Amino acid sequence: MPYVFSGCRKGLGACSRYLTGTGIVCIIYEVTYMRIRIAALGKIGSSLDFEEVVGVNHFPELTQIGESQTPLQIKGTVLKTKFGFLVSGAAEMSLTLTCSRCLTPFEQTIKADFSEEYVPAGYKAENPEPSELEDPAHTFQGDYIDITRLVTEAVILEIPMKAVCRNDCKGICPECGQVLNEKVCDCDKVQPDPRLAVLADLLKNQ
Repeated sequence: MPYVFSGCRKGLGACSRYLTGTGIVCIIYEVTYMRIRIAALGKIGSSLDFEEVVGVNHFPELTQIGESQTPLQIKGTVLKTKFGFLVSGAAEMSLTLTCSRCLTPFEQTIKADFSEEYVPAGYKAENPEPSELEDPAHTFQGDYIDITRLVTEAVILEIPMKAVCRNDCKGICPECGQVLNEKVCDCDKVQPDPRLAVLADLLKNQ
């Protein structure tokens, strides 16, 4: 199995350098946004590293979440396996979310790990018998693997359903709307039980 060194970059392409018996061999691979050319990885166990900064506009579903998104910083490795290619790595970005308690916009950094094995399209049709590979969700055709969906799903899973600007956020006053993180209002914080409202009205009329 060759040893992989840190890749060098050449325009939109990059390379993985392998230590062989005849010296270091540089294999060029192409990364066009999130499409990775894997034709050079022919032997099981061969791998390549990739590192890209990709604008969020290349991930349509992420543009609908929050505001002021920064580009995604993505690092990963593609490993040739028995059935296809294992893609693993991490993505990081920052975006502006709205606090679910005080409704104040705040910036949050999202870090997401991803790992998925890609198999050739039609693999299951050609291999109807049960195999070591469990029902794969991702396939590829030709010499390219598109990991847009993989990265998108990983990032979305890391975005909190109820984002808070800080763990001790005090929220807003239900009476006047004052953000309680900024200052305390003079509203009565003791809220009567609405189920006793009828009784309270009776007592007022006596």
